[in-house]
Amino acid sequence: MENIFDNTEEILSLARSSGAAVAGIADLSLLYDLPTFGGVLLNEFKYAISVVVPLPNIAVERISLEDPGILYAHAYHSANALIDSITLKLSARIMEKGFSSLVIPASLRVDPSKELGHASHKAFACAAGLGWIGRNGLLVNPLYGPRVRLGTVLTDMPLKPGKPLNNQCGKCRLCVDSCPSGALKYSEFESHPRYREEIFDHQKCAARLNKFKEKFSQKPFQAAYAAPICGICIKVCPIGRPRSN
Repeated sequence: MENIFDNTEEILSLARSSGAAVAGIADLSLLYDLPTFGGVLLNEFKYAISVVVPLPNIAVERISLEDPGILYAHAYHSANALIDSITLKLSARIMEKGFSSLVIPASLRVDPSKELGHASHKAFACAAGLGWIGRNGLLVNPLYGPRVRLGTVLTDMPLKPGKPLNNQCGKCRLCVDSCPSGALKYSEFESHPRYREEIFDHQKCAARLNKFKEKFSQKPFQAAYAAPICGICIKVCPIGRPRSN
């Protein structure tokens, strides 16, 4: 019988040595009602490996209402590329050991009209105990706050899962009050809202994100970094902000 603890240490160590700042294991039985898209079936697996790559603080701090900035756009793209590299390495190691695995791409929309990917990386990370869902609808890691990008590998490899964290936003509503598009709605919950629409209007958010993507795409020297980004709700979150000297 496979040693669960050895498997877990090997996989998490590989994730960290490959570039993840934080990694954890989610028990998929906690996510039986999580919607999936594009042919992903959670009942084919038992665990999700969640990896976290932080975004550079300086790039985040230079986000403005008028422009997320090319430095943030570059960090966004680079983090996604690194995550896909990490998760592909994890998947390969799992298959070497005779188990099945499936990489969920770091940033790939299956339904752009609803801003949906194959499955929620945030939900997997939350179930793995790597953070909680904040009022901005993003994963908030205790150390890096929402200044992170996430990746996921699904597997049937025997692993030891982490334990979810409760919401630690308290009464803070900085992200809600700072959202330029008015897409965020205040709601209190323990670890995550019952459904996305309880705290988030994806259409209002998407309109702003796509505006900046179009802005980048119109500049030939920046078009390669065109992405649907804003970042204001990430920047204003007090968790993960750099300490002043």
